[in-house]
Amino acid sequence: MDFEALINPKVCALIGASNNPATEGYRFLEGWLANEYSGKIYPVNPKYEEILDLQTYPDIREIPEEEKIDYALIAVPAEKVPSEIQKCIERGVKFAIIFSSGFSEVGNRELEDQILKIAKGKIRILGPNCIGVYSTEAKLGYFNDQPILFKGNVSFVSQSGGLTRFFIWTGYSRGFYVRATVSIGNTIDVSTSELFEYFAQDPKTQIIAAYLESVKEGRDFFTILKTITPYKPVAIMKCGRTAKGKVAAQSHTGAIAGSYEVFAAMVKQAGGIVVENMEELTDVVLGLKTLKDCLPSGTNTAIINTGGGIAVEITDICESNGFSVADLEESTQLALAEILPPVNVIIKNPTDLGASGFDPEVLGKVISLLSQDLHIQIILLVHEVDRFHQLNKRFQVPDIGKIYVKAIQKARYPTKPIIAILPRAWEQLKSFTSYQNYVNELLEIGIPSYPTASRAIFVLKKLIQYKKFLKTHKSCNFE
Repeated sequence: MDFEALINPKVCALIGASNNPATEGYRFLEGWLANEYSGKIYPVNPKYEEILDLQTYPDIREIPEEEKIDYALIAVPAEKVPSEIQKCIERGVKFAIIFSSGFSEVGNRELEDQILKIAKGKIRILGPNCIGVYSTEAKLGYFNDQPILFKGNVSFVSQSGGLTRFFIWTGYSRGFYVRATVSIGNTIDVSTSELFEYFAQDPKTQIIAAYLESVKEGRDFFTILKTITPYKPVAIMKCGRTAKGKVAAQSHTGAIAGSYEVFAAMVKQAGGIVVENMEELTDVVLGLKTLKDCLPSGTNTAIINTGGGIAVEITDICESNGFSVADLEESTQLALAEILPPVNVIIKNPTDLGASGFDPEVLGKVISLLSQDLHIQIILLVHEVDRFHQLNKRFQVPDIGKIYVKAIQKARYPTKPIIAILPRAWEQLKSFTSYQNYVNELLEIGIPSYPTASRAIFVLKKLIQYKKFLKTHKSCNFE
């Protein structure tokens, strides 16, 4: 099946389109128009002749025959869906996307079976109980409140429509952007494996992420996953881990969640990265995007900071998670002693720069020395962004963050990852702009930031796991 017609449709129909702003049939149409969808749109509803200035058809079969309909989103009550599927088949529609709920998630598997019987060999079904495709290439969005702002290289497959939207928004705020997302709902036909296979071959997708509650085609899924991960990283959030979670998954998408432990072990064996919540998933995706050219080669970690207490905390976090806060080479310590004052600093690892660490030139020299130290494989840089507005006055500059970024970029070693730890003290109002600007400027030079060391270390563990997998398989083909 050519999934290009699903991910980048040229002609879309909306069955159940409405003039009532309170309905989803209105919101979808409004969203397609607001995002300036690049293809043609045909609303379908026998109650209207026109919706949002678009000619509206009473039946999908009455849309002009010369139009090849790729994508028909169905937003009508569940009991009416089978007849609409039949009409789509008669019209030659390639993909029917069932937004409607009221199927296996409420115990109504018979209705799903009826749809499959009608559709078999004639049309492909996405859903039901899903919001469909968000394609930055086709400018096919979801709703008016979620504009398509950027084109990215991350594709996301999700059994939750709400988490699909959350993933997109989080990417915008964190600095990674989607190529496409697919909300799959109850997955009665189009499968996770098929979508993974499509995105594996899609040159515009470089990272694949997913939220899954169950995988019906388990053996096929893991076979396909093993072929993808040597070339493109895959991060999966699997829910339905606990007894109550499995019940919730059944109520959400009708999913029969199997053993989480077995699933996680198989994904890891296949080279995938398993996480347990959306925070972890988006953190890992950010790490994959920014550190793709310098995945960590080991766990020896240097900590650079301007205060002793947080260094002790981060040291404990590192050591308790298998990361060694390694002793610096003697030559490195001697060189640090030459550029740092004799008081209010610690010339070891963690390296406490004291007040001198706020000087961009000093910071750059320290990063350069630690980057060249043969004992060090990772650098954690702690920066107190809440001080930036004061530092601007101290150094008589409009934006100290920009100067730090230039110093870091000049000093860094290309094969040793740097991760910034930006504690959340920046949330005071006058520091927020400085924080956001600094995050974005760090991203431009390939440095991710996290608010805590625990989150940074979690990501590094997953990246090291993936790097070890790649050593026994073909090198990762990031672009």
